[in-house]
Amino acid sequence: MKSLSLCAIVCLCFIGLNASAQNKKPLLSDNQLKTRLDSAVDKGARIYMDTPNTVGIAIGIYRDGKAYTYNYGEVKNGTGKLPSADNFYNLGSVAKTFVTTMLAQAVVEKKVSLNDDIRKYLPGSYPNLQYNGQPIRFVNLANHTSGLPGQAHQFPKTIKDSLRKLTLPEQLHFYDAYKADSLLKDLHNLNPDTIPGTKFRYNGNGMMVLILLLERIYHQPYEQLVTHYLKTHLNMADTKTQIDIHSDRLAQGYSSNNQPQPFLNLTDYYNGPSMNSTINDMLKYLKANLAEDDPAIKLSHHLTWKNPDNTGVGLGWMMDVDYKGAPIIYHDGHTGIGFNTMCLFYPGKNLGYIVIVNDNIDQQRLTDLQTNIQRVLDKQ
Repeated sequence: MKSLSLCAIVCLCFIGLNASAQNKKPLLSDNQLKTRLDSAVDKGARIYMDTPNTVGIAIGIYRDGKAYTYNYGEVKNGTGKLPSADNFYNLGSVAKTFVTTMLAQAVVEKKVSLNDDIRKYLPGSYPNLQYNGQPIRFVNLANHTSGLPGQAHQFPKTIKDSLRKLTLPEQLHFYDAYKADSLLKDLHNLNPDTIPGTKFRYNGNGMMVLILLLERIYHQPYEQLVTHYLKTHLNMADTKTQIDIHSDRLAQGYSSNNQPQPFLNLTDYYNGPSMNSTINDMLKYLKANLAEDDPAIKLSHHLTWKNPDNTGVGLGWMMDVDYKGAPIIYHDGHTGIGFNTMCLFYPGKNLGYIVIVNDNIDQQRLTDLQTNIQRVLDKQ
């Protein structure tokens, strides 16, 4: 076989590169690329999407009194349909900030005090919910310093092994039988492993206990309590713990290996709290948190715990600094049904971000996405 000439090799390489470029679909987006903010978002979003198994991004930015939305990719693989600011997503652990805001509202209404012993609001006797005479207080549940175990009930290994063989809907159906009465019963067997208020340990179980307490204080389901507050105080009608799973507004979530996941309402008292929302509604949430006009919102930002590395916790909200050392308040969220979320704002700067992706690749990458956008904005 004769060797190829240099010209032929160059031509073949060009053809190969051209074919590769043609096979790669252009990234769908509604970004108009008219402003510096548009360009900053586009740079960050494209870096994020240039990774296998990404599907779509929905971004909301509240800046200087104005709300902006951007969407990239697909709301469902293969449809060619962009996500929108009105698609529903599960927020993962960002749901905890709604629970703690409702605690703050109870404090504003003088129904409880943050330093109240939680046993005051539980039926029966719970002598175990203390350590060396120090009780678990509401603030300890809200800032993850209760000392309680991360799970309220220890299922036998045989049951856990059996659950692993089930589909995700089947597993959640099993846990759905774990109701408020189940948690109340198991609370008799839970003991804090340290003095409450002295050690931070992220704890979804503590948040479920807080939901249980709020329901007893208000004598109504948490879903009813939180949606009423959001509608009447913040004009957020699309944020709720349970939604119609057949709605055409649902975004399709995907696992880390790009497999579609069923959208499920989480209603048990075993797993952590759940909340669903849209970018447009979450922009209202950002606006309220930046303005701090609502007393409960403002109270939720008060520092209640400081870590040795100078990060901190308010009521549910995490407190840190960004890459330049500017203070931020944030919470991220990961859910097994195929979503990752980052909700972050700069107190006193009138700037906030809500970023949601319908993939489960890596939660840290959303922080990187926000940082990449902010780096560009900081240069302007």
